[in-house]
Amino acid sequence: MRVLIVPELYRPDDPTANGTLGDAATWVAGWLDRDPHLHVYWLVPPGVPDEAVLADRERVTAVRAEPFGGAAAGSDIFTEGGYSWDELAALKREIYDRGAYLDVVVDQRRTGRFDLHKWLRALTDRWAADVEPFDVVANVHDLQVPFKYRYCSYRGPFQGRMAMAGALFADGIWFKAGVDADRLREHATEFFRPDVVDEALDGAVETGSPIDFSAFEESYADEPRTLHLAGSLWAKKHADRLLAVGERLHEEHGIRTLLTSMQPIPDEYADRPWVDAYPEADRATYEAALREGDLAVCASEYETMARTPFEQAASGQVLVVRDEPWVYDCAPDDYALAGHPEELGDLAAAAVEDWDAAVAENRRLVERVERVRDPERSARRTHDDLRGRVAAKRGAYEPGPADDPVRAALADGGDSDAALSSQTRSRAAARASTAAEDANAGGHADAGGDADARPRAVDLDDLRARTADHTDDGRPVTADADYALADLVYALRSLGYRDAGNPGTPVFVRA
Repeated sequence: MRVLIVPELYRPDDPTANGTLGDAATWVAGWLDRDPHLHVYWLVPPGVPDEAVLADRERVTAVRAEPFGGAAAGSDIFTEGGYSWDELAALKREIYDRGAYLDVVVDQRRTGRFDLHKWLRALTDRWAADVEPFDVVANVHDLQVPFKYRYCSYRGPFQGRMAMAGALFADGIWFKAGVDADRLREHATEFFRPDVVDEALDGAVETGSPIDFSAFEESYADEPRTLHLAGSLWAKKHADRLLAVGERLHEEHGIRTLLTSMQPIPDEYADRPWVDAYPEADRATYEAALREGDLAVCASEYETMARTPFEQAASGQVLVVRDEPWVYDCAPDDYALAGHPEELGDLAAAAVEDWDAAVAENRRLVERVERVRDPERSARRTHDDLRGRVAAKRGAYEPGPADDPVRAALADGGDSDAALSSQTRSRAAARASTAAEDANAGGHADAGGDADARPRAVDLDDLRARTADHTDDGRPVTADADYALADLVYALRSLGYRDAGNPGTPVFVRA
């Protein structure tokens, strides 16, 4: 199986600061552990390092190209935008020109999907294929619904409706947060028939935004001494309200405020005598603050599976949070430390005054967050969806006389085992024969005659060329107007082969 991931990088100047990238990298790590026959492609800008997308591994390929807008002034508003010619050409060069293909595209951008879809169909002779060569999954991490327009210069009803339509008409939807799935159902039915919306959402997957909680130590102070305010200072975060809470805690209980942000911190916040400010804080500074802080407050109007406040909670910082729908993707429905924005100071003061009860409530929160945002859970859900899509097409593909040149080429072809690395061979051999894997892949009975006469491994390009020895016109089978590359791939799958997941030209191994 071959999957392309296109993440949105909302902080393109610092790729590793994007939760969108980190989420997908966590999936990929889980997929690779679960599936020895998987290859993952990423479409990312040139500045994204290999390790951020696991491209230092054998079965991961980074396709790098400048995105739409590149480094032009104002291009930062197009991190969610269309596809540049450089990107489309790079996909052709790094995937299709190497004889490879895609089973699923996981696309996080809100615009440009039509162009991407059209380009990939043109590269896969879709018009000839018996099954759709690939699915496009809309990876929704921040649905543009009306309450999120308030602080943005370019969002509005038109963009929101187009984003919703793009998700509904994709082959599938992955939601980062349950609150966005709920809002899509609520708002899309204003201009789509409810049955259209219901059908799209029935098969949707909630991925969560996975957090590795083993990286945090949930230890609590005997009594609170430090309030840690962390994250960006965007308007929706209401920094003034947070600093007001800090001032009250200092006046009433002598608590200091530790302020960390990836952005510059205005003097009006940093220069207060009870504040220790760390502007443009790097990860190490932030992690040190996680260890030092005892209490955290979040006043954000909206988030989509926020990471920072729950990392704080997992580090033993009692979390007081604004009562908004997005909170309850992670927090228990009756979380006692959630309240109206004007109540946050009272809740924080009450937490200090009854510290043992506040710690117990935060522990209850962390216990739920660990379940909701478990990396293994997220990887399993997304991988199951990918495998299910390929299995459904394999089940729908009907081998017939058109596949006879493929059978014949397999029967008289040599083994292409040399095309596999020793590492890939050992993984393939270890897993290819298991009945559970065959069931997951939607296995068919072998339709290829004497299995022992067929090679154990075949190079896809080599096999395609050798089918020319068995066609009436002496051309490869895919030269026929009615036989697509996808047909060749699914013929191999129906004959008991599966993609080894190697880089470059795919090699198929016999199960």
